[in-house]
This record gives sequence, C-alpha cells and structure tokens, in this order.
Amino acid sequence: MKKYIANILTATRVVLSIFLLVFYDKVDVSFLIIFTIAAFTDMIDGTIARKTNSSSLTGSILDTIADVLLSLNIMKVAIISGLLQGTLLVWLIFIFVVALISPVITYIKFKKVYFVHSILAKIVGGLIYAVPYSIYFNFFNTYLIFVLVMFSLAMIHSLFINIFSKEADSNTKTLLSAIKNNKKTGDEC
Repeated sequence: MKKYIANILTATRVVLSIFLLVFYDKVDVSFLIIFTIAAFTDMIDGTIARKTNSSSLTGSILDTIADVLLSLNIMKVAIISGLLQGTLLVWLIFIFVVALISPVITYIKFKKVYFVHSILAKIVGGLIYAVPYSIYFNFFNTYLIFVLVMFSLAMIHSLFINIFSKEADSNTKTLLSAIKNNKKTGDEC
C-alpha cells in the first residue's frame, strides 16, 4: 500500500482539479479550500514517492497532468473574472509556448519527453499556487506581473538547462549544475 500513496495523492489532485474546472467559474472560499487541498497534494506527493522508493514514470506523467489541470483552473478563473486579458494573456501564452519547446528539445536530444524540475521552476510553482488567493484578496494585477516575470525566467532557465545538458535528467536543479555535470561527463570520457 505504501508504494501507491504518492500516486493516490496525485490522482486526488487530478480529480479535484477536474471538479474545479467543471463546477467553478470564480474564486470563493469553497474554491480556495478545494484548491488548497489539491495544491497540498502537489507539495507532498513527490517527497512521499522518493521516501517510499516508489517514484515511477507513471507517477511523473500523472504529476505533470495534475499540475497542468490545476494550472488550467487558475487560468480559467482569471480569464472569466476578466483579470487575465490583453498583453498579460499574450505574455502567458508565450510562456506556455516556451515551456512546450523544452520537452521537444529533450525528445530530440534524448528521445525522452520531460519537464525540468529546477529550483526556480519549483519556486514559480509555489508562486502560481498563490494566484487564486491574489484574486480573492484583490491584489491580482501587481502579483500577476511578478509571477509572469518569474515564470518567464523559470521557463527560459529550463530551456537552457535542456539545451546545455548532455544527459537526460528532469531533476537538474540549476543551469550551473547542468554545466558542471557536463564537465564531469566530459572528464570520464
């Protein structure tokens, strides 16, 4: 049973995210409660998978699907609320295009599709999870610009990690560590 806990948590995030997508058009207290539970599963599922030695490709794919679904909730409520429009929406779409280039690069270079889980990407994930609260407490516009800047930097950082890495590793934490690993790999050859 222990080895399934992480995937059960991730699957719970998928179900909660779909529920929010189908039944909610605005951020209210009940949305925040469900969203917070879903976000919490994202914070602990990877750690549990590693501690129970149950990390798997299936879990990793499920985690990415769950993250995308939860992020779609944020976009949906922001767009429906009229808060995400014009230049900010174009900027966000551009970031997603850059984000989708990364796994294309990994497939071309390593015949594997994955997203880099860098430190910066994890920080941005936390910042993104605070967006519904910024909507609810009415400080969305200022906060969103900060999040978009950080999101842009994280996606460009991930792109460079994939470009400069010589080995496929979704857990590369920084560009510097990718370059350092390249030097180690080069020394061994």
